[in-house]
Amino acid sequence: MTLPKLRNCPKCQKVYLWVRDICDNCYQKQEEDYLRVADYLREYPGSNIYEVSEATGVTVAQIRQFILADRILVGHFENLEYPCETCGTMIKSGKKCPKCLEAITQLAKQMGHSDEAAHPQDRTGMNGGYIKKYL
Repeated sequence: MTLPKLRNCPKCQKVYLWVRDICDNCYQKQEEDYLRVADYLREYPGSNIYEVSEATGVTVAQIRQFILADRILVGHFENLEYPCETCGTMIKSGKKCPKCLEAITQLAKQMGHSDEAAHPQDRTGMNGGYIKKYL
């Protein structure tokens, strides 16, 4: 029999019995925040994320979490965009804007090429019958 796990809530730091990622009090507040945001968007569908945040008292970060969890569908609201997690550019999908994604892709390519140059025997992937890359 496994014992229940105790954790600190990442929002309020209180110790709680781990059932979900946050404690029951913070979960209840988060649900209330969601209902306020959803009600506001139903009434004012042309609002942007900053207007929604100011009118409801819910942080932009929390509204962004609702969007990323598909609880708020950005496609239904023409002016609703949220900040890229890297640079803050307003986007309608994903976590990063196309420019940041491209920069990450370029860095990954550079790291991959430099790694191959440092270890030319890894290009074939074989070393003594074993795939060295995975050892």
